[in-house]
Amino acid sequence: MGCVYSRACIGEICTPRDARIRIKEPQQTTSRTTNEIAVFSPASSSSDGPDAETRDQISQLNPELGITRLSRVSSQFLPPEGSRTVKVPSAKYELRYSFLSQRGYYPDALDKANQDSFCIHTPFGTSQDDHFFGVFDGHGEFGAQCSQFVKRKLCENLLRNNKFHEDAVDACHSSYLTTNSQLHADVLDDSMSGTTAVTVLVRGRTIYVANSGDSRAVLAERRGKEIVAVDLSIDQTPFREDELERVKLSGARVLTLDQIEGLKNPDVQCWGTEEGDDGDPPRLWVPNGMYPGTAFTRSIGDSIAETIGVVANPEIVVWELTNDHPFFVLASDGVFEFLSSQAVVDMVAKYKDPRDACAAIVAESYRLWLQYETRTDDITVIVVHINGLKNVETGLTSPTPGHTVSLLGVRENGRNRIIFTIYFI
Repeated sequence: MGCVYSRACIGEICTPRDARIRIKEPQQTTSRTTNEIAVFSPASSSSDGPDAETRDQISQLNPELGITRLSRVSSQFLPPEGSRTVKVPSAKYELRYSFLSQRGYYPDALDKANQDSFCIHTPFGTSQDDHFFGVFDGHGEFGAQCSQFVKRKLCENLLRNNKFHEDAVDACHSSYLTTNSQLHADVLDDSMSGTTAVTVLVRGRTIYVANSGDSRAVLAERRGKEIVAVDLSIDQTPFREDELERVKLSGARVLTLDQIEGLKNPDVQCWGTEEGDDGDPPRLWVPNGMYPGTAFTRSIGDSIAETIGVVANPEIVVWELTNDHPFFVLASDGVFEFLSSQAVVDMVAKYKDPRDACAAIVAESYRLWLQYETRTDDITVIVVHINGLKNVETGLTSPTPGHTVSLLGVRENGRNRIIFTIYFI
């Protein structure tokens, strides 16, 4: 529930006075972006058909042609069979994926656009071994446009980065920051709008997971007869002690809505854990105002929230896939508001076709939202099956249950270091 409060959300009381005068007036380009919001697009001769494979091979000749291809397939659609299979030649395995995005139900704004977006590029760039998946959860008045802008620019920036082939971690980190700067400079008003982003770059046997915000990537891992959820990203919210302290040092007031409205003591921390959230999570506020009210501590955009510590810097995890990893999932927080990572993995494990798994996850998420709330969030999920991967000697050891594991590669601010540790249960 990473919504930024605005007049369209809960009333003028939480809208900053300065934000009511748009910092950047929307131009015609903004309305053009709005037309791209639909997640599913009909097949067209420019993006599918008998010559599509030939055109995709041509697009591998140089990065600029690859970027041209990105714009052509930026709106994904389901093939007739409902899922698609692509090969990873160097490791001799296949990825079979599907996706689904469901617009939220808002009783007071029935025509509210789906602010989630996603991208799937198979292959990605100049190598048949590279594949890219991303989920972007927009928020604020122009959240839909922001998520569309970021999903397009982030991919372009990553392909153009001169370290993309030799240092994917550095390239991912730089691309997130570059995209954030481009959004600030664009005509889109991102003062109180932006998007979270979680992306997975598959390169041979290795996956690079970059996350800014509270969408999530989860890997399934076989341990004996069980399939266990391994979080490849950790939600960046004030529930995390490290993130809480970081934004406080930048001047943020961290209070729940009850605290900001005077219903609870603002000097006493009244929230528990993210899993036990009672629907009133801690949010970030400027020192002398009732805005912006973000429930996350990292995002792309959100120029006002940036002044109190909300940053675009992604946390990046590098993971080596083995045949003990049957699939991974990317999803917006519309899925994880009421479903745990393990619950999502358990659902996916029941279905042979990732399309059916996507449908089940979205349906259950939607049902739970309406059970506990009077509305639903936008809900987006990508499920990727990993088929035919054989183990090889990599020098890596499998994680031992009950122990902490140092991640293979995590970077922030351009430095190689551990940002966080994943605990295996």
